[in-house]
This record gives sequence, C-alpha cells and structure tokens, in this order.
Amino acid sequence: MAQTSVSLPEGDLRVARCDMLDKLIAAADGDAALLYLYVLRHGSADGKTAARALHLPQERYERAAFTLNGLVTPAAPPQADKPSDTPQYTADELRRARLDDHKFAAVCESAESVLGRTLTEGQLRCLLTAYDYLGLSAGAIIELLSYLKGEKGVVRLSDIRRETYLWADMGVVTAQQAQQYLARKENEKPLSEAVYKALGADPAQPAPKEQRVCRFALAHGFPPEAIELAVRRTDKQQGHKSLDYTLGILRRWDEAGVHTVSEITALEPETRAAVGQTPAQPTDPGTLAAWEQDWAARVRSHRRKTEE
Repeated sequence: MAQTSVSLPEGDLRVARCDMLDKLIAAADGDAALLYLYVLRHGSADGKTAARALHLPQERYERAAFTLNGLVTPAAPPQADKPSDTPQYTADELRRARLDDHKFAAVCESAESVLGRTLTEGQLRCLLTAYDYLGLSAGAIIELLSYLKGEKGVVRLSDIRRETYLWADMGVVTAQQAQQYLARKENEKPLSEAVYKALGADPAQPAPKEQRVCRFALAHGFPPEAIELAVRRTDKQQGHKSLDYTLGILRRWDEAGVHTVSEITALEPETRAAVGQTPAQPTDPGTLAAWEQDWAARVRSHRRKTEE
C-alpha cells in the first residue's frame, strides 16, 4: 500500500508538550487526543461546546475528559526530607532540648524504646521538628510512635517524618486528638482494607492515589461492593485501570445521592447486568441492611459536624 504524505499549512502556532504527546500516544485514546487538540487550540474546554464541536456523544466526551485529566494531573512530587523553611537545629540545640525539656525528653525515651537504639542526631532533629516546629504535643508524638510500632514493627526515620507531617496537616496535635484519631482509624480498618481490595490494591502498602480514592469512599459512605462496580465500569469504559476515572464515577454517584449498589442500579438500570441483578424498584432506605443504615447515619453526622 502506497504511503500518503501529509503537509501541514502555515498558520498561528500552538506549542504541544512532548511529554504530553507521549502520554497520549501511550494511552491510545483517540477521543482524548482529539480533546487535547481542542484544548490546545482554544485554551479550555466547556463540556457541551467541546462535545458538540468534536461530534462526541456525552458518554464518549466524559470518558475522554477523564482520560485527559488523568494524563495532565501532575504526579505528586516526592516528599522531601524536610521543607526548606524547617528549622536547622544545631547539635547543641538538640542536646539542650533533651536536657532542659522533660516532656521532649519523654518523647526521646519513647522513640528509643520503639527504635531499639540510641537516637541519632537526625532522629533527634526529626522529633524536635515535630515537637517544636509542627506543634505536636509530647503525648501526641508518643501515641504516634506507639501506633507506628504496632503497624510496622520496624520503624524507620522516614516513617516518623511522614506521619508527623500528616498528623500536623490533619490538626491531630494533642494526645486526646491522637487517641480519637487512632480509635477512628482502627474502627475503619476492616472497611478500608475491603475498599483497597476492591480497588485491586495492597491494603498494607496502598499507593497515594489508592489512598485518595479510599478516603473519598469512606467519607462519602460507599461500601466495597460499590467500589467494585466503579472499577468494573472503569475497565469497561477505559479498557484499563484508571483511579482518576474511578474517582470521577464515585463523585458523580455521590452528587446524585446514590452510594449502595442497590441505589446505583436503581438510578442506572444498565449497571444491573454488571452485578447480576434483576430489575428492581428504586431503593427505599428501609430496605438497606443494618450496617448500611448505620454507615449512612455516620456519614450524615460527619457532614453535619463538618458544615457547622
């Protein structure tokens, strides 16, 4: 078959990033590539206008948008050992903090018990950063260290650093807040493990995006069965695993007010075949299982407290 040459006319220039083009080629999604050209030409894409201009049905446009969003979302940068504005404690400051502050001394003793050895200068600096810079109380840090020991067995400096910054970001800075957070985390553990399994993730070492989907599922009351349905929908629409697309499905269901499989299939009859269901009437809250009603009540309570 003779090859056909292509000559592009001159005109206004638009610059495409090579890394983005490589991702589009690897994704092998023609609709997403077409949408990328549209955005490149116009600077943005209004859903209805772009879908009409590209002659794409709504379902194909949404799939292309999810694929493209997944490709253009920058990966989270690797966690630095410490932000640039973190205090640079000297060896003398570390020594005096341990000698002069009995609360920090208790933290150090707890850390040595967890680590099984005398603290190095780097470990002391990490603990003082959490205590002095991040504002975690001695009791909160001791709770954190005990939690890490129980979860990991062998605790590394990177584990302590990552967890202290996480707790500070969540506002878990007192011993009481730490105990409440850990109790809630323990109660949610069986459910979160089931959600990770539904995502095809390793519950012991979930990736950041998997953690993001799990947090959304727990916060909005999606049981593992609904996650499995979203994953199957993603595989069907995308042809491959896409956590961004799965999260998008969950967001749409949440906006529609449906969370259990029965509620979802009542809203979207086409999903019944995917779960082996026969046609059903819209779900009444009274028909939910006891644990589903309890979970829904917990979610509503959490939302009310958040909005207050």
